[in-house]
Amino acid sequence: MFVALVVVVAVLTWQVRAIRTATYPRLRAVETTAISLPLFILLFAAAYFATSSTSPASFSEGLDRTDALYFAVTVFASVGFGDITAVTQGTRVLVTIQMIGDLILVGIVARVVLGAVQSGLRRQERGTPPD
Repeated sequence: MFVALVVVVAVLTWQVRAIRTATYPRLRAVETTAISLPLFILLFAAAYFATSSTSPASFSEGLDRTDALYFAVTVFASVGFGDITAVTQGTRVLVTIQMIGDLILVGIVARVVLGAVQSGLRRQERGTPPD
């Protein structure tokens, strides 16, 4: 899980740098969002599936791949639960990590991506070549 989170951060870092030097920074920012959000959600869906497979009592019901993806999207969208819930302490910690990560992804990363777009646009206005 830690390695996968490091990969997500590395992808985001690479994308932010690419936004700053892109010919079309806004388009690159959309690409960054289109890559980062699904990657983050899939990372947690895989973790939920693996957790449910190794410890079926971790959730209120066993999760197949679709259920795990559904649960990860439900957590990301903050719409609440009803049919699937985290039961064990370890699973609740994992869900809490995703919730915090969601806030970071939506808040801080969105700000960094927008800042990179603004930097790229300023660079274009000055006519400075990419780094």
